[in-house]
Formats: sequence, C-alpha cells, structure tokens
Amino acid sequence: MIQDIEKLIRTRKSIRTYNSIDIEPAVKQQVIDFMMSNSVGIFGNKVEFYWIDGDSDEFKDIKLGTYGVISGTKSFITGKIADSDKNFEDFGYCLEKLILYCTELNIGTCWMGGTYNKTAFSDSVDLKEGEIIPAVTPVGYFGTKKSTIDKMFRCFAGSDNRKPFDELFYSQSFSGNLTEEEKLTYSFFLEMVRLAPSASNKQPWRVLLVNNVFHFYLKRTPNYNKFMQSDLQRVDMGIGISHFDFALSEKNVEHTWMVENPGLKTDDLTEYIASCRIINFQTD
Repeated sequence: MIQDIEKLIRTRKSIRTYNSIDIEPAVKQQVIDFMMSNSVGIFGNKVEFYWIDGDSDEFKDIKLGTYGVISGTKSFITGKIADSDKNFEDFGYCLEKLILYCTELNIGTCWMGGTYNKTAFSDSVDLKEGEIIPAVTPVGYFGTKKSTIDKMFRCFAGSDNRKPFDELFYSQSFSGNLTEEEKLTYSFFLEMVRLAPSASNKQPWRVLLVNNVFHFYLKRTPNYNKFMQSDLQRVDMGIGISHFDFALSEKNVEHTWMVENPGLKTDDLTEYIASCRIINFQTD
C-alpha cells in the first residue's frame, strides 16, 4: 500500500544513470506482486505488466536498447494494453502508481515513451496485433553522479519548471480562476496534478471545477504525437488523473470517476477526457 503520496510525488525524479547493484530478489518480488495486483485503471482497462531482466537467460537473445539514454541497469518494467477506449489513460494511471511504489522502495525509474527499441520490447512481451506498449521504465538503484545525457534531458525538457497554478486549473469556465475558498479547499489535490511528470514536460492537463465536479481536459501540443505510435499526451492525462485520485483516496475524500462530457466550449487543441465528482469532502 502506497503511503504519504505527497512525499512520493515530490521525491520521484527521472533517473537515467544507475549503479550496477542488482535489486534484491525479495524487493523485486514485492514490486512484481504490486504490479500484478494493481493493473486495472479507473476506466476498466487492464495492463499486462512485465519485469524484464536484460541479463537473464529468458531475454538473452533480445537487445533492449535505449539509444544510450539509460546506463547502469538492464532491468525494465513495461506493460502492454489492448487498443480500446481510454487505454492510454489507464496505462498512465497504472504505471505511475507502480512508479510511485518503486519510489517508496528507493528504486529509481524513468518514464520512456520514445527513446527505446520498440521492436525489442515488443518481442520481449510477445506483443500481439491490437496490443500497444505506450511506455517503459528502467528500474534500478540510483547512480552517484548524473551523466551528461541525464543533465541534457532535464535541461532540454525543462523538467524542473512547472506552469503556474492558474494556467492549469479553472472554475466555471476556462476564463475563470478558482476562488480563494476553492483554492483553500482543493489546492493540495490540484497541486499533486501540477507536479505530475509528462512527456517533454508539456503538462497537458487542464482541470475545470464546476460545482463539485472536476472536469479533466487535454490541452494538446500541436504535432507532438505525429511520429509516435502511442498517444503520449493521453498517457500523461492518466498520470495526472492518478495523482489526483491517489491524493483524494489518501485523505479519504469520497469521489467517483465518470466520462460525461459537459459540452463546455473549448478551443481546437483542447479535448475532454473525464470527470471526478466529489461526493463527500471530509478529510482526515
């Protein structure tokens, strides 16, 4: 069970440089047990997770390349999911939950949506027609120094920079800021969304509060997924949704998720994803 979600969200970083120490078998089994029992997203899609040890006999004939982005580990977690409605969102939700659990165990991870050998990973999970691998993550213990490529990625993506609160979260319409009372009540939960990782740090989530319902929208970056098999910005939405959901659950805020487009006016780059209704707001 994941505990202290805020600490884990603030602690998690993308790790690209690992040391050569193997993860202990008992710890590895903890992660495998967790990923097998937390593989269904809030929209009902199931992720089939795999722990892949590149040095093992099982995968000795498969070259799990990452184009030099990852060093110091040959262990990865990936998952495949069927081509279905909200599949990318559920994949993001489930893998982020697993990544936060790894963070709790002091295991390093890194969301990778494009910088890995897709053919090799597809072979390793026996990918079938109608199945997709949206992303993978390396797993291992942190290296003592960041590599040049690690620093370059963080600088290029602006990983340490976040959009301001009022650029992401709105009240009643996309031209209205949250009231002071709404911020006082909900800013903690929305801040957990703001801190979520996203591909190239594009931060595509936009959340609109109408009465007691939070409507999650995707603000697309033009042409971002043009050359990619997976819709990474929908995966990002699943990650943001997961942070919001985990924070609400940890505070025992009763809520329910639904897909009921309120039909609000948006621009051409903004699309509705899902909504979260707050049923009973009584935090511990």
